Amino acid sequence: MSRGLWLMIAVLTLAGCRIVSRQQLAELKSPPNAKMADVHQVFQQKIVPQLASEAKPLDELMKNLTAAKDFDSACAKFGYRAQAENPCVFAVLVQGAVEDVNTGSRSGKMTIKDVSGVSAVVQIGPIIRGTALRDAYQGASYQDFNDQVLFGDYGRAINNQASDQMKALQPKVGDKLEVVGVFSSWDIPQTVPDITPARVTRQ
Repeated sequence: MSRGLWLMIAVLTLAGCRIVSRQQLAELKSPPNAKMADVHQVFQQKIVPQLASEAKPLDELMKNLTAAKDFDSACAKFGYRAQAENPCVFAVLVQGAVEDVNTGSRSGKMTIKDVSGVSAVVQIGPIIRGTALRDAYQGASYQDFNDQVLFGDYGRAINNQASDQMKALQPKVGDKLEVVGVFSSWDIPQTVPDITPARVTRQ
């Protein structure tokens, strides 16, 4: 029996008697990290509840950060980072009316006038930039992947959950929203950094 025929039989056996692509065969031989399989469930049942419990009102958080004696102590008290070489991620609550929605690029953003009077920019996608949502989640870390590419894919998969939520919400100027989100920083921010949303609801 030829080598080609043996290979075809092996492929059919692996696929449960159905033809598979080379990529599918590669995934059968070397499946991606198990954490990639349940991103939607992790986002809804773990990441969002964690951030909702940690989020501090925007004005309160910014005042606390400004009053901190140094950035390391501010991060330890009000934020989270898995390793010292990472930026610190802060969970924040924004409540207010949408002032502007900018969808001129695929990295769309909206501006919300918080109840404190401070304006905050929130990413709406469809492309959500950065890895703040992934880095804020305390249930997974790079050590769970040991592969920079897979860890990057995990971050994008989490961002896609936020993007899908914003797509379904379709925010408009005048909408009153509550946003639970995160921003990351390497130092005490002087202005509010762009916020990545985890949960957005109409008030």
